[in-house]
Amino acid sequence: MSVGEVPATLRHAGVTQRELDVLRLVGLRLRNSEIAAQLFVSERTVESHVSALLRKLGGSDRLSLAAAAELLNRAGVPAWTLPRPLTSFIGREEEMTRLSELLTLHRLVTVTGPAGTGKTRLALEVAASSERGIPLLIDLASLPPEGDVAVFVADSLGLEHGGGSLPDRLTEALRESETWILADNCEHVVEALAELLREWMPRCPALRVLTTSRRPLRVEGESLYELGPLSVPSETDDPDVVLASSAGRLFAERGASSLASFSVNPENAGAVAAVCRHLDGLPLALELAAARLRALTPQELLAHLDEALLRSGPGGAITRHSTLEAALQWSLELLSDEELFLFERCSVFPADFDYGTAEQVLAAPPLTSPDVRRLLPQLVDHSLVSARTVGGITVFRMLDSVRHAAAARLAERGESELLARRHARYHLDHALELAQGLRGPDQPRALSWFEQRWPDLRTAMSWTLESGQTADAWAFLAGIGMGWETLGVRREIFDWLDQLEKSPPPAALNAGACAAAAVVLCCQDTGAALDRARQGAALAADGDSATVALTQLALGWALGYHEGSGAGQAELEAAERTFGAFGDRWHQALALEGLGLGEEATPRSVASLLRAAALFGEHGDQVKRANCLNQMAHRCVDAGIRLDEASAWLEEARALALATGNEHELLHSDLFRARLDLRTGNRVAAAAGFGLLLGGFRRIGDRRCAARCLLGLGQTAALRGDSSAAVGLLTESAGMAATTTDAYELTTALALLATSALTRKGPRAAAVLLGAAEAAAVRLDDARRDAIPELDEARAALPGTLNREEWEAALAEGARSPIPALLHF
Repeated sequence: MSVGEVPATLRHAGVTQRELDVLRLVGLRLRNSEIAAQLFVSERTVESHVSALLRKLGGSDRLSLAAAAELLNRAGVPAWTLPRPLTSFIGREEEMTRLSELLTLHRLVTVTGPAGTGKTRLALEVAASSERGIPLLIDLASLPPEGDVAVFVADSLGLEHGGGSLPDRLTEALRESETWILADNCEHVVEALAELLREWMPRCPALRVLTTSRRPLRVEGESLYELGPLSVPSETDDPDVVLASSAGRLFAERGASSLASFSVNPENAGAVAAVCRHLDGLPLALELAAARLRALTPQELLAHLDEALLRSGPGGAITRHSTLEAALQWSLELLSDEELFLFERCSVFPADFDYGTAEQVLAAPPLTSPDVRRLLPQLVDHSLVSARTVGGITVFRMLDSVRHAAAARLAERGESELLARRHARYHLDHALELAQGLRGPDQPRALSWFEQRWPDLRTAMSWTLESGQTADAWAFLAGIGMGWETLGVRREIFDWLDQLEKSPPPAALNAGACAAAAVVLCCQDTGAALDRARQGAALAADGDSATVALTQLALGWALGYHEGSGAGQAELEAAERTFGAFGDRWHQALALEGLGLGEEATPRSVASLLRAAALFGEHGDQVKRANCLNQMAHRCVDAGIRLDEASAWLEEARALALATGNEHELLHSDLFRARLDLRTGNRVAAAAGFGLLLGGFRRIGDRRCAARCLLGLGQTAALRGDSSAAVGLLTESAGMAATTTDAYELTTALALLATSALTRKGPRAAAVLLGAAEAAAVRLDDARRDAIPELDEARAALPGTLNREEWEAALAEGARSPIPALLHF
């Protein structure tokens, strides 16, 4: 394997997380001493990692490693796939060794143990140090008990949901991959996950899985590792004896973090030892207790702790599970009524939240806004909520285990519905207030808010749909409107539209909601997009001119994507004139972009896109400017013209995408860069780019660009002579391209499949596929059609293999047959 192929096979090469860090710093041209300083390791350790990277990646020198790092950066691959805990890892050296050994001996290992033992932390540490490379982390904590585990895993893998049995498709994906999996927090979905594993393990012989759960999965071949508590000190007044135990060291370190002056000494060692024993060595319970050292001495802590634990069971009986509950309960008993109210209500936030958001959502009787601002720091002092500073703003978060406990108490109090409604209403309303900012100079602030609050918006929409409030869901989708083009595609939007399919939008929103849905759906299903656009146009027939223009824009956009060959131009031209007359430059630019996307001739297409890019830039919308630049480059690369300009457009588009933090446009610029690499003969870089980007497009639900990545991978596989891999990739690409009606991808994939079918299935099958390719090519302008060498190669290879009558009949059959039927005959 060459270094140029590193991004596509990074995990398979066995690169560890630390080696990935070193690789990126080598890419910045840092010396070993500078890398050592940044990573807080020795120079000798850096040298060892560099040697390992050269060996694993097949590189010859540091320049080759720097080239690999550049490919990673171009594709936007995150430096870490596992979270980095901020606190030190104490007292599990023996457990790490044993668990690592089990992973070597067994393909499925489950770490079991009650809440608070540190199962997740141990698994992460073992994964981070594994020589198997970076695992795929699937954190199931956020999945509700009734959630679909298969869909959740598919999203983590970047696997499309549609087409065939999802469990079967997951099995196929894992069978072809050397990825190993860390599935965390499984106890609430044990049965569903176990069912998947029973499918995977026999059929994916290379797959290894590490799970954490409070109970076994009970899958054949499962090796259980029960994680016990930390070792605790005996009754002693000797600080050295206390610190020789894992529990004593953890308590001491966390205590010093809570109170800088704290240390274990002869005066408090006995009390510290007793606290560790009473808390049964459970890490989470010890951390909760250590946080109280800000207000209590170890001796006082022990007295209060005894009171809490003696209430944990008949006769003072203590189990590990009750110990954690008691530690948390004891912390809660130290709260005032106001603090307890706020603690429970904070569980409504699925991720980070700030003071302003907390006031808007949580301030309901008996709490006021000043109460929320006053009480939040007190919850931080109790270590029930964490706080950190991001961009000059304090943000708060609850640990999942604490949040679930708080949510249970909130439900018992009968406030779950109230808080969920307040949370949803605030976030959906605030999103609509910011929607206009997506289109102009205020775009960076609006984009930042949507990115930070997306977990809240996802939670809000889920609650809204589950509550049957479809009118509110439609109001949110319609209110963002064409702003979805700026926000970029996210898989959840398609899920929401699926759930709303049988629930028409209310009359007041009909046209706008249909228009927004149509533009979003063009990335996934152009037939569905066209249906929504036509529905919107019919509803707006008697409306005001602005609404009519909006639905004309959506209809023209959907027609262009679905039918090609200049379809929708009349609707887009009418919309462009209307918006221009109104002085609505943003929607006018969007109509011009639609004209460019649907234009037959590449030069005229680029001209329209250039005008749109200029208008978007003048309006302050850098995301849509980047989109226009990407589309201009895309068309020129496909046609094989103006390649130097295309390279410059892609460079500017990528810079704008990075500046605005827009993942979709970043993926677009890197995709078309990979196509440019392929066009100019740089196959290795192209294959690496397509391989890295495919998962990203699948994850966000952009089937059109996923098909483009699959086509690129199929083309490069064919060029290197791997016909088996090429056929699989091209077949999947053609299937997706048929759904998104992308003529270039469909024509190219079918032409390559036709050439391959000549030897695999015979001349007639090849001619049928060529007929389908010719039919798809009709939708392309002359420049793009003439720039598909695969079509010419198929035309040259196939004639003469059949007589004229058989040849024409086969071509006609291909031209009229549904693509799915052709791909499986």
